[in-house]
Amino acid sequence: TMGGVTIDTETRVLDEAGQPISGLYAAGEITGGIHGANRLGGNAVADIIVFGRIAGQQAAAYAE
Repeated sequence: TMGGVTIDTETRVLDEAGQPISGLYAAGEITGGIHGANRLGGNAVADIIVFGRIAGQQAAAYAE
C-alpha cells in the first residue's frame, strides 16, 4: 500500500495529531505525506535512496 504512514523530513512516523512517534522511522513505499503520491517507474528511486539513508541515520542516532 503506497502512502500508508505519514513521515516528516527526518523520516519520523507521525501520529494522527501530526506528532512524531518516538523511535519509529519509515522510508519507501509505506510512506506518504511529503512525497507519497507518485511511485510510478523510476520516480521513487531518489526517495528510496535519500529517505532510506536518512531513516537509517536517524534510527542509529536514536539508539545511541
